[in-house]
Amino acid sequence: MPLIMLLLGLIFMSLCLPTAAQISSGSIRDASEYQGVTSDAQLNKLKAILKQPESSMDLARVKLSIDHMIDPKIDEQEVLARLDAMANEVRRLYPANSSKQIAVETLRAYLHGPDPKHPRPFQYDLDDPLGTKVSNKLLATYLRTKKGNCVSMPILFVILGQKLGIDVTLARSPEHIFVKYRDEQGRLFNLETTSGGFPRMDASYQRDTPMTPQALTNGVYKRPLSKRESAAAMAETLRQHFFEQGQVPRGLAVASVMLEHSPNDAPTMASKGYGYWLLEQKNFHTQYPNPNAMPRELRPYLLDMQEKQALWRSKAEALGWREPDRLQGDRYRQIVNKARSPS
Repeated sequence: MPLIMLLLGLIFMSLCLPTAAQISSGSIRDASEYQGVTSDAQLNKLKAILKQPESSMDLARVKLSIDHMIDPKIDEQEVLARLDAMANEVRRLYPANSSKQIAVETLRAYLHGPDPKHPRPFQYDLDDPLGTKVSNKLLATYLRTKKGNCVSMPILFVILGQKLGIDVTLARSPEHIFVKYRDEQGRLFNLETTSGGFPRMDASYQRDTPMTPQALTNGVYKRPLSKRESAAAMAETLRQHFFEQGQVPRGLAVASVMLEHSPNDAPTMASKGYGYWLLEQKNFHTQYPNPNAMPRELRPYLLDMQEKQALWRSKAEALGWREPDRLQGDRYRQIVNKARSPS
């Protein structure tokens, strides 16, 4: 009996585990490897954008170049001209020798009101408050509709602020982007563009979107991003676009480029784990609802997908990232729905 059981076990192992002859060493590689990465014009353009010296970076051009990859109908030069015109209009609203505080307050009023000369200010889009639609994150969409989200709103503020010589940049909290402003005394302030561009205390962000001590220590959240890191953060919309279009390997390639220039970007690490999960669903669970029907030569690839999901999630968690609280998200949507309802 023991001999029979041993033979049965060996037969079972031969069915489950591919031999070296069946699977070459070269084939057990990154199963999501995007073979066209070196010839992909959009990815090469993104790499070039993020590699340029920070002194040469214009965040308006960066944002519009990325947006154009998503929607080729965007007229980049037209939008750039409008942004320059907006900055010049704001500049004329305060004396040339004014403090940066006057400049930032003027910009805030220009964009978000109250300003008698601009009775229809830019507002938070209550129809898509979380910016789940990629099209609503595009700068051209925001300028046209004057309805934005926590991606388009802070980006426009920072673009115009930097054109005006104001020390502003982007910063993150969980699933959110906001503005960091440094005054002439070197003090840092949070400006919340989804709430009129007014200052917001650190404790308020911590209350609404709790952040672990590790995430704060590692600079994942609340830290003012460098210009290069801000540019990399803008590519998140392109990553989302590729995922939603079913071009997951391209989205993973975008995430890899982002991480080259923003190595502590834990949310992007988590998104890579999600991308490998999408590939697992598409290539394995959808094709083989019954796992026993899966060809044995594909099993190493399935294992590869699962290992990479765990790897990237663990990398994100090691930096202090945690899965978003869905109950908290539901509460936020209830607040938004209440705000949308007529009083």
